[in-house]
Amino acid sequence: MEFRLLGPLEVWTDGAEVRIGRRQERLVLAALLLKANEVIAPTELVDLLWPHDPPTDAAGAVQVYVSRLRKTGVPIEGTRDGYRAVVEPEAVDLYRFRRMVAEARRTIDPVERSDKLRTALVLWRGEPLADLFVGTHALAGVEEERRAAEQDRIDADLAAGRHHALADELAARVEAEPLREQLVIAWMTALYRAGRKADALAAYSGLADRLAGEFGLDPAPAVRRLYLAVRRDDPALRLPGTGGDAVPRELPADISVLAGRDDLLEEAQGVLKGTARVYCLWGAAGVGKSAAATRIGHLVSAAFPDGQLFARLQDVHGAPVPPQTLLGRMLRSLGVAPRAIPKSLDDRAALFREQTADRRLLVVLDDALHSPDAELLLPTGPASAAIITSRRPLPDLTPPATMPCTSLESATPPPTDGPATGVVHRQVLPLDADASRGLLTRLVGHPLRDHATRTLVTGCAGLPLALRIVGARLALSGEDALPTLLAGHDDPPVSAPRRRAQHGLQLDSLVAGDLAVRSSLDRTLALLDPEGQALFERLSLVGVTEFPSWVAAPLLDCDEPTGLAAFERLVELGLVDLVSGQYYKLHDLVRSYSAARLAATGNPAEPRDRYLTAVHRLTALADSQLNHGMTLASHLEVPAHPVLGVAEQQIADDPTLWFGRTWQLIGAAAFTALESGNAELAGKLGIRLNGYHVTQELLEPRIELLEAVRDALKTAGPFELYVRTEIALLPAYHRSPRELLTEGTRLLGLAVQAESRYLQVRALVEMSHGARWAGEPELALTHSTRALALIDQPGGPESMRSVVLRTLASAYTDLHDYAAAQEWFEQILQLSVPGSMMEGLDLAILGEIKMELGELGDSEQLLRRAAANFRSVSSYYHLAWPTALLARLAVRRRRADEAAQLVAEVNSWFETLPWSVEIHLRAAEADLAIATGNQEAGREILLATIKKAEARGDSQFATAYQQILDAHDQAD
Repeated sequence: MEFRLLGPLEVWTDGAEVRIGRRQERLVLAALLLKANEVIAPTELVDLLWPHDPPTDAAGAVQVYVSRLRKTGVPIEGTRDGYRAVVEPEAVDLYRFRRMVAEARRTIDPVERSDKLRTALVLWRGEPLADLFVGTHALAGVEEERRAAEQDRIDADLAAGRHHALADELAARVEAEPLREQLVIAWMTALYRAGRKADALAAYSGLADRLAGEFGLDPAPAVRRLYLAVRRDDPALRLPGTGGDAVPRELPADISVLAGRDDLLEEAQGVLKGTARVYCLWGAAGVGKSAAATRIGHLVSAAFPDGQLFARLQDVHGAPVPPQTLLGRMLRSLGVAPRAIPKSLDDRAALFREQTADRRLLVVLDDALHSPDAELLLPTGPASAAIITSRRPLPDLTPPATMPCTSLESATPPPTDGPATGVVHRQVLPLDADASRGLLTRLVGHPLRDHATRTLVTGCAGLPLALRIVGARLALSGEDALPTLLAGHDDPPVSAPRRRAQHGLQLDSLVAGDLAVRSSLDRTLALLDPEGQALFERLSLVGVTEFPSWVAAPLLDCDEPTGLAAFERLVELGLVDLVSGQYYKLHDLVRSYSAARLAATGNPAEPRDRYLTAVHRLTALADSQLNHGMTLASHLEVPAHPVLGVAEQQIADDPTLWFGRTWQLIGAAAFTALESGNAELAGKLGIRLNGYHVTQELLEPRIELLEAVRDALKTAGPFELYVRTEIALLPAYHRSPRELLTEGTRLLGLAVQAESRYLQVRALVEMSHGARWAGEPELALTHSTRALALIDQPGGPESMRSVVLRTLASAYTDLHDYAAAQEWFEQILQLSVPGSMMEGLDLAILGEIKMELGELGDSEQLLRRAAANFRSVSSYYHLAWPTALLARLAVRRRRADEAAQLVAEVNSWFETLPWSVEIHLRAAEADLAIATGNQEAGREILLATIKKAEARGDSQFATAYQQILDAHDQAD
């Protein structure tokens, strides 16, 4: 018989279903099958059947139900303690599902693992025992098994490079279960790998909004970390080659000491430059294959001017990375656009062969498992070459030609006149005693006693990895560590158990335990010069785990080259990691130790203040060059010192890129200033960072920082900066028009109290916005006119003139006085900073006016200029507006295909449309629908938008959309 629990209960035998009609009997059978081959007490069955009011002879009734089940052929055995269903596990779909899932999880290949999990999940026909509603305590675990298997299948698909398909599949799943964070993590990852970064960020925003709205919670730390990784294009997420230099340079950093491999390195150079295409290194774990391959790659890199590709064929857990995934990464590294990369393995392999046919490339493949996978990743160009490492020989790459040797001194070199398409195999053996002794001496820095050296070399078995661990320990602790490492050899005789305990404890102290790590780091720091120690201790002041090299200059009060050299010494000792270029990483545990050292060794105030001043100067320079056109920080001075030439040149080259890599550091610096009691500096940093936050729509960090600054300034002052911060926060909240009017009025009072005409004008501008959006353009004119009068006074805030004129002109636009509005905007454009984001706003509004006046050619020109301005600061949030207007313009010019493309483009930038984007895009969608003959769909779009605008209190937009609807109705 076959029993099916993964859905409504079913019993089958010989291809026919066995009908068990009575619900009580089905409940008994379900309970027995859920614990197949286990004895269930009659009392447990009674509680299941009659949870509240069992009959007098409940046990007898259970016995009757069991008897009836037996008559249908169900094998139920009665015992003194109860009943059990005697069945083979494979006869029950639940146990068959568990067996198939366990087998799939043991499968290394992610494609095969995914396929097996899919097969297992097919067994599910719906909710388990959905027709019986067995107590949720019995089924919660079963349902969770399905969820876990489904999650494993999704993870396998991600590992298999199926992110394009997953991106669409998970969209529906997240819509059904929007608060399931593991699904959102997988969806964000799939979207990012599919080249849909904006969608991945919007997926996070959707989850964050739901959690905040329904529960008042933030997303889990893992989701927040993924969001930040996506935001900064973390290399751990982004596939190599998705941007940057078209010539890939992907070799890992070379190690400083590589002993006992001189002959191997010499031979490899000769082979790869002329005698063979592939140099294959194989050997045991820890023998130094990867280090040797990396050194060889660097030595021969100049012979391969078209670049060097690097790929690890196993992930951190030892599972193979699918060749399909690796080919996708390598194609991106070669400059192939993500959308041009095919999905199938065969098509990717064919494209890779085509892309490498005429190039001189070096490909380094680390930790290969199988010859066929490695062969797919080999370049085809006759002038290309590859280095492969593996833990076992790969004879299928060539006829058996392995030549094991230690140093190759006694080995016959490969022929120099052989074909350039051959493969040379070399086994990388453990180092001999002399090479091991030399490596250990170089690591320690001085010779050890002969007896100690001989014992340690023997114990390390010639493995460079083990020698490096021992060498690091001796370099840290000196010869005081020898007795422990030698298992008490030089100590007075003790019992073997005691000696082993000492040895094990000391080895554990190298790798585990907070106090042990702290002690080891103390000894590491003792090897550093005072400058290096000071830099390490002061890095905790930076407040983030990744940072650029320029931070060393203010922390040490030195120039940038000196600071960079100090960083290199920290890297050599493993205290910080080199991430890329001149960016470094300090792990959290080490950072905590760094902070403790700083607190214990002296007053951090002086280096902290120098560092914060440097951050302030660089942020001010970057903000002033970002060309957003906002005036909120225009009154703030740029600190004169310290001058950091390299960092400042990076800002001059691309301020947007600099901010993209540094904005989190700036935010952390502001919080450090707050913690140190310098609320004024924190406020200046917050105002300076606000421009970048706005252009990139970084709403959460913007609000978090400005609220913290506001709260501190409210108490500590200065009062003017407090009011300025309040005004900076107001548009971030996206308040309703009425709330904006009320809050603007409050801020106007504060601005008067601060005796700042600039802030009074800013408050009146916000009030004008609120009036416009509330559908009161005359009131908006009143507020704008008051603001303009303040500017016209002697010493008035002239920098606000274009801003006020913009609100004035916009109010005339709302009144449909397009001639007046056009006149004002033409004046504004004379005042706007060319190419700025604010000029883009002016161009977009004027372009919309021209479109309403029927001047379509001028309108298109203005809108395209606006779009170019927004692109220059990478602000897709603002770019959506002129793009939507261009779509409406295309409809009017009967270019429906162009309009549809523009609408689709805007939609692709956002997972959830911000309201300020939606109000413009919906008009374009409605125009397009009506223009293509779908009048009803167009009307529905307009009516839905009107309803939404009214619900939000946005009378201006509700009226505008009603006018669009009326115009279409009249045209019909």
